[in-house]
Amino acid sequence: MKNFNTKLLVSLMAAVVLVVGCKREYGTVTLGARIDDGRDAKVYIDDLTPCWHNNDLIRVNNQTCTTSAALGSLAQITDVIESSHYSAIYPADIVGNVDISSGNSVAVTLPRVQLYEVDSRGDQKVKVPMGAYSSSESLTFYNLCSLIKVVISSQMSNEFMLERIKVSANIAYLSGQGTVDVTDGSSARVTVQSQAQHDVSLLFGLNRPTIATGDRNTYVYYIVVPEFPTSNDVTITLYADGNRYFSVTKYGATLGHNKMATISLTVDQLLPEASPEGTLQGLFSISATEQVRFSQGNLQYQASTSTWRFAENQYDCIGSANSNISATYSGWIDLFGWGTSGWNSGATAYMPYSTSRTASHYYPGGSYQNGLTGEYACADWGVYNAISNGGNEINLWRTLTRDEWEYIINTRNTSTVNGVANARYAKAQVNNKAGLILFPDNYTHPNGVTQPNGINNATTTYWTQNNYNISDWGLMETAGAVFLPAGEVRWNGTQVSNNGPEGAYWSSTPYTTWIGTEHLLENAYCLFFDDNDEGEGVAVSDIRQTYERFYGLSVRLVRNNN
Repeated sequence: MKNFNTKLLVSLMAAVVLVVGCKREYGTVTLGARIDDGRDAKVYIDDLTPCWHNNDLIRVNNQTCTTSAALGSLAQITDVIESSHYSAIYPADIVGNVDISSGNSVAVTLPRVQLYEVDSRGDQKVKVPMGAYSSSESLTFYNLCSLIKVVISSQMSNEFMLERIKVSANIAYLSGQGTVDVTDGSSARVTVQSQAQHDVSLLFGLNRPTIATGDRNTYVYYIVVPEFPTSNDVTITLYADGNRYFSVTKYGATLGHNKMATISLTVDQLLPEASPEGTLQGLFSISATEQVRFSQGNLQYQASTSTWRFAENQYDCIGSANSNISATYSGWIDLFGWGTSGWNSGATAYMPYSTSRTASHYYPGGSYQNGLTGEYACADWGVYNAISNGGNEINLWRTLTRDEWEYIINTRNTSTVNGVANARYAKAQVNNKAGLILFPDNYTHPNGVTQPNGINNATTTYWTQNNYNISDWGLMETAGAVFLPAGEVRWNGTQVSNNGPEGAYWSSTPYTTWIGTEHLLENAYCLFFDDNDEGEGVAVSDIRQTYERFYGLSVRLVRNNN
């Protein structure tokens, strides 16, 4: 949304001619879309006014359509398949590719993560869910949810960068799956009822604002929530750069349908965040100035409950059971297509159970050039999802880039292990599982545990020579070592390779360059290792170390150490 003055709004009403004359061609119609201008609508509180943008995505009956000729609260929806009636919901991604033509009990998902966006004027674009139902070709859209307005000021001695705002309630569900009946008109509202969470976050991504100190500086942000008419304790938590936070609680808060609640915060100190559950202690340099810590195990997902978790142990893998991947599978999987966090990035295949064998279906934003960072950071599994045994918060984890994997494997300065300076990795078996040991920047090998051989040696096999049982590995893990198990590769949709020990871990970096006459733009980079003794044992930036994005590879997340 953005602000319009009253005179402009009045003049816009005269433009209703845009949405009346509708032309039929080849069984399609152009619908008029008007946002309800009732004075009790929350978009008019605090001088907010509704505004369509060209190319807004709206689900109409059984198709996803776009707006055009947008002018304030008026727009056209073009190329709509003609019907006796029209059910519509904005934004389209909260309903997905389902038929909503009945208008009754339409299944919607209010996302746990809302991305902060700005329009050409620098105002926040708030994607308030709206619904409409009509037997004519003119649709009036009504708000389906409510708003929380967060007002921030600071008394800190220094400015800080704001990374995320989290709203949580002790009773009400603020995100998750629910239903709505758009035939109810202005009374239509979303009721969240399953796979739901008591929190929702506004994530700033590349648009992180700088919060300056001083009484004259205030910063206002809006977050969409469903109504909660009964009393709740609502907590607003600000997450700042450097893993710091500040929070305040408003007790006994209520919020009616199509209304807005205001909560103000004055930041006087930022407290350090503790490392979340599931964080290993070893520190690994990813550049000359930055370090990360790895998660306790590979990422896993259960589709039947939409649950993410880390493997209990570093050496745990799902293996051949990944072939059961589906939207309803009640088991766990740990091999994922690239960028399949579950966030609708504009890719065709973005769910963790996606098995499309068309690599271009996995392009965030529909372009091979987009990575899992910046504007498309929510396509990263760790940014968009709360890991149940990894802090259970969004935006705690992330996937390494190609350059960061390269730095860990080939560049960083580390300790001397078994006479080898800058010991970075070694192939090994841990609890009879082949994989790759990564030594942290500072590492002392435990007394009484066999020294590793083949350190930093990518061209020879040491799967069996470096063989550590659970007890020995426990000591190495305590010393900071990380183990990446050879989790194999899922290919051809649901088939899992069985070609011997083979590990492939996605990076967040797409492959975007040409090599001679061959182009691999459908690929993305990964860390790869196998038992090859002819030069391809461990690599990340070589052209051989890319996979087409529909392949299912392992994911190991990291957390920045600030």
